[in-house]
Amino acid sequence: MDTSAFSARFVPIFLFSLNDKMHIEAETEISVDENGETEVELEYADIHYFLSDTTTFTAGKFLLPFGQYGPNQHPSWINRSAFSPGIYGGLGGHGGYQPMQGLLPVMSDIGVGIQHIIPLGKNQKIFFDVYMTNGLAAEAPHDDEEDAHDEEPVQDEHEEEVVDEHEEEEDEHEEVDDHALELPELAFEATSADNNSDKAFGGRIAYAFLPGIEVGASYYTAKYDDDEKLGFTATGFDINWIGNHYIVRGEYIKTETDAFEEDEHEENKVITFDRNGWYLQATFMAGKMFNVLQGTDFVVEYAETNKINEAERWAYGVNYWLDSRAVIKATYEDTIVHDGEDDKRFAIQYSYGF
Repeated sequence: MDTSAFSARFVPIFLFSLNDKMHIEAETEISVDENGETEVELEYADIHYFLSDTTTFTAGKFLLPFGQYGPNQHPSWINRSAFSPGIYGGLGGHGGYQPMQGLLPVMSDIGVGIQHIIPLGKNQKIFFDVYMTNGLAAEAPHDDEEDAHDEEPVQDEHEEEVVDEHEEEEDEHEEVDDHALELPELAFEATSADNNSDKAFGGRIAYAFLPGIEVGASYYTAKYDDDEKLGFTATGFDINWIGNHYIVRGEYIKTETDAFEEDEHEENKVITFDRNGWYLQATFMAGKMFNVLQGTDFVVEYAETNKINEAERWAYGVNYWLDSRAVIKATYEDTIVHDGEDDKRFAIQYSYGF
């Protein structure tokens, strides 16, 4: 395993107003993978039509309003840590290796949605978001992927031992629950096609006492198999509390994933895998209290995932703001994986928002 590496991503965001009623936005990510290949990914591209001052219609590929982190806080100049919260998995929440398997990625999908805001007097508002999208699917079986890679590799005795050790290591990390079945792998990537006629539905309702506090609840459900018998459901609760010298952010997520289990009559019955997890991130803006620390933030975050691949993670960070749009972040994280190899890592990140 590599012990150190440099990586780079370029993530431009394009914003354009066609007129007073229509607004277009898009974000793409350009990066280099571990094989040196350049990867280009469209994060989202959508159009907003403002039906009124309080109601907006959205169509295209957009970030799903599930929780706070995905739609609002995952850009690196907003997230106070160099890493994504563990429950969202992967660097930036878009995949990639991390020892704490996330409950969800940062979700985006193709479909339509409506947001409505209800003002409740001075600084108080209720936000409603509902959407319908193509939804998710099951990941292709690994066997199929291996079959597609044609020739059988030649191995000597030593290589077989290495392969056996690798397989044993994978077995140790197999994601099973009391049913001794493997947790289904789901494909959350947005596509312009749908493997079934079922659509994903979801939404979020939030109460905000601006500019300081917002609490919300989210829901997402979809059938993911071709026959529309297996479902995936996620529920979440979030808080975003901004004070004069501090920020407190956190989320709780619970997921339910259906799978088939063969009974004593060799017939399939549906069982459900439950997972849950949460994180809480606190930022102390020391530079606003002490002139000698001007531009400096201190960040601490705790996250854990429960039931299947249990893990917990502490992260500690120091950020230095060069100006209001540019920040250098240094973050150290320590992850304890209950049935796997623990992990420690350190990252320095420069982010610029414009």
